Amino acid sequence: MNFFIHLVDLPYSVGGYTRLNEDGSYTILLNSRLSIAEQRKSFIHEVTHIEGNDFDTEIQADLLERMRHETGY
Repeated sequence: MNFFIHLVDLPYSVGGYTRLNEDGSYTILLNSRLSIAEQRKSFIHEVTHIEGNDFDTEIQADLLERMRHETGY
């Protein structure tokens, strides 16, 4: 699994998000406004999406988010 991490200014309500790149790698964007601990938590959450193959599913994004948050990631 190849991924790139970038710190960017996002709204405080967004910890981060991940994009699937054309070459099959991922770009993880983390909120630079958050503490390092919150960024770490967001990073783990985003990696969970990658490991769960969430980009290859028909499940709606809001349902996937709810499922990931219920498991603590």
